Amino acid sequence: MNLAALLEGEAWLTVDILLGLAIGGAVLRWGLADRLMARLTPWLRRHGIGPLVGLSLTVSLGSSRAGAAILASALDEGRLDRRAALWGTLALAFPAYLRRWPATFALCASMAGGAGAVFAVVLLLRSAARFALALALLRRGGGCETEPDEWTAEGRAARRGSLLRDLRAKLLRTLPLAWALFAAAYALVPWLEGAFQRWFMGGTFLPLSGWAVAAASIAHVSAALSLAGGGLASGDLSPAQAVFALLLGNGLGILTRAVRQNAGYYFGLFPPDLARSMLFWNVGTMLPLVLLSLLLAAVPLG
Repeated sequence: MNLAALLEGEAWLTVDILLGLAIGGAVLRWGLADRLMARLTPWLRRHGIGPLVGLSLTVSLGSSRAGAAILASALDEGRLDRRAALWGTLALAFPAYLRRWPATFALCASMAGGAGAVFAVVLLLRSAARFALALALLRRGGGCETEPDEWTAEGRAARRGSLLRDLRAKLLRTLPLAWALFAAAYALVPWLEGAFQRWFMGGTFLPLSGWAVAAASIAHVSAALSLAGGGLASGDLSPAQAVFALLLGNGLGILTRAVRQNAGYYFGLFPPDLARSMLFWNVGTMLPLVLLSLLLAAVPLG
C-alpha cells in the first residue's frame, strides 16, 4: 500500500469535509437557502421538497459533496429530519452525474461506437430512475423541513454559537471514523476489485474478450471501453455482447465504488448510523436497476 498516496487522500478528504461543513453552516446561519430559493419555495413545497433540499440539489450540479454538507448542517441544527437527510443525500448524485454525462457519452461513443453509446445511455437512465425514487420518497415524507421560526431550541442555540466552535466539535466527532473508513477502503477496494476480476474471468455466456471487458469495467471504464472497441473491431464481440459485458462489469463494481467514493465522506458528515443507512441504500436502490438493465441487455444474447 502506498502510504504517501493514502495520506494525500486523507488530507483531501479532510479538506473536503471541512470546507463542506463550513459552507453548510454558513448557508444556514445566514439564511441563504431561504433567500436564494424564495421564488422557487412555493413550487418546491407543492412537490414536497423544502428549500434546503432544493438548494442542495442545485449546489450538487457543481459538487454533490457540498450539497450533502448543507443537508448535514441542517440535520445538526434540527431543521431537517433524518429521513430527508438520507433520501436528499442519495438524490444528489444525479445532478452531479448529469453535468458529467455529456463527457462520459462522448468517451463511450468514441471508444466503443454504438455499443458504448448505449452503455452511457443506460447509466444515465439508471441514475435518473434512482433520482426519481429518492424524490418520491422525499415527497411521501411530507414536511421534512421546518421553517426558520420553528427551529428547535437546540437549533437556535447552535445558530447563536460560534461557527468555528461548532465546526471544530463536529470534526472531532466525525473525522476519526472518516479517516479509518477511508484507509480501510483504500486498502480493501483494490483487493475486492481484483477478486471480482478473478471470479468472473471465465464462463461460456460471453467469449473470453467479453469477460475481459467485464473484468476491466469493474474498476476502469476507459480500459473496458478500449477493450470493447478492440473486440468489436476484430469481430470477437457483437454490439450486444459488448453492451452486456460493459454493464456486467459496471454492476459488479457498485459495491466497491460506493465504499471508495462515499464511505469516508458520509461518515465525515453524518452520524454513524445514518451514514451506514446511506451506504446500504446507495447500493440497495441501485442493485435492482443494475439487475433489470442486465436482464434487458441479455435478451439479444438469447
